[in-house]
Amino acid sequence: MAKRKVSASRPERRPRGEIDRNFFFGDVFIKTGVATAVAIGLITLYTPFTLMDAIHDGMWDYLAVMGVFGTLGMACFLFGRHLRRQATHWDFD
Repeated sequence: MAKRKVSASRPERRPRGEIDRNFFFGDVFIKTGVATAVAIGLITLYTPFTLMDAIHDGMWDYLAVMGVFGTLGMACFLFGRHLRRQATHWDFD
């Protein structure tokens, strides 16, 4: 007798450790992304020039640093949201 294959549409239950790990690290990455955005916002408010002034004056190092940290913050936030979405009891993939 051949064993029946599990249907692809049938969800599987995730282990509790994986759920807790995804929830915890998702929360950490979300908070890291938000903290990076707040830090960039405060730095932007503190600097005596605007973004257009920085572009016209050719301050490419300032713009590069702000862009890199903005990208890292957004990546952390989105990855954290992905992990939090994966912190469910059922796997529908």
